[in-house]
Amino acid sequence: MALKGLKNLHYAVITSENEEETTYSEVKPFGPAMALNIQPSVNRSNLRANDQVLFTDVSKGPSTVTVNTAYLEKQVEADVLGKKIHPNGFISDNASDEPPYIAIGGQALNARGGYDYFWIYRVKLAPADLNMETKQDTTAYQTPSHSGEAIPRLHDKEEKLRLWDQDDTIDEKVFQDWFKEVIDKNWIAEV
Repeated sequence: MALKGLKNLHYAVITSENEEETTYSEVKPFGPAMALNIQPSVNRSNLRANDQVLFTDVSKGPSTVTVNTAYLEKQVEADVLGKKIHPNGFISDNASDEPPYIAIGGQALNARGGYDYFWIYRVKLAPADLNMETKQDTTAYQTPSHSGEAIPRLHDKEEKLRLWDQDDTIDEKVFQDWFKEVIDKNWIAEV
């Protein structure tokens, strides 16, 4: 999969989850997309005996997710980082801020044509580093880059979903709903 773009990042907060289901809030725009990196964590183990490897095994750990946007609107920052917007409109960092689990979706231009659409189902982000530097002759923008971890959903162990809009085996109506709801593997078009 060769991708050459990223746009339309969206998020939805997980409002409830248990062993039977995961429920998401309304899907909302995240911020102007600059970069998204998903780095799986894979642990490998080998059993050696008789001077050779007899067995090998692999187990997956959490994936590291980094989201870089041009900026975040105040309400988005409050939603994805668990911050509070005060009655006077101020937003502050507080020691008791508790980021919720969220889903992150978007689309990336595919080198073969069309777009790849994706949802990462369960991510918890941490506040971004804040970098500032004095203005130089050439402008150097400082943008927020939020990192966190993606782990499987509790009820079905699903981690992410990715579809290519040029795949003729997929009902194209799913792409009309992509940013209206967190699309699940069992999605069926409404008649």
